[in-house]
Amino acid sequence: MLKLKEGTYKLTSKTLEDAFRHTADVGKSVEYLLSTGNLISRSGLGLMQTSGLAVVADKLNFYRYLSHFRSVHRGAFFAEMRTTAVRKFLPEAWGFLCPVHTPDGAPCGLLNHMTAFCQAVNIQYPTAHLYKLLISLGVTPFDAPPPGNLKDCFPVLLDGRHMGYLHSSIAKKVEQKLRVMKVKGLKQVCN
Repeated sequence: MLKLKEGTYKLTSKTLEDAFRHTADVGKSVEYLLSTGNLISRSGLGLMQTSGLAVVADKLNFYRYLSHFRSVHRGAFFAEMRTTAVRKFLPEAWGFLCPVHTPDGAPCGLLNHMTAFCQAVNIQYPTAHLYKLLISLGVTPFDAPPPGNLKDCFPVLLDGRHMGYLHSSIAKKVEQKLRVMKVKGLKQVCN
């Protein structure tokens, strides 16, 4: 029995059939998305584009085929924009994306390739213990008064969360200590 606000309803095989008939087959939708790059959705899911979501791998030669699995495509939406700002190589990409390996023509600056030493990972390392470590190295918690003038402090972020502030006079020393801990594997400072 299923109890709703208006009353109690009995689930029958007919009502279940009707429910399954009106639900979309998610597997078929995902298969269509991966094979064509086009998304079929009533809501649009808040995306800027519904086509060009997959890049077809060229099998021109073996190395060209492999390079598709080390590429990052910004999306077909940006190819239609008249500004060059979306195609610029931003500073946070240095060391992760290759500034040279980008194709000519329309996808120039939109289809980039990862550098030789860049690795895509799906492991989330535990970082809860790093909060206490940062405090012990000189980071002032965000709920405490900042260490001096706020203009002279750097905000410290860990996994996108604001941890506190670090005064500019000790920032270089703290950075070097963290690098040494990372290289030597001390206090579980992750890679």
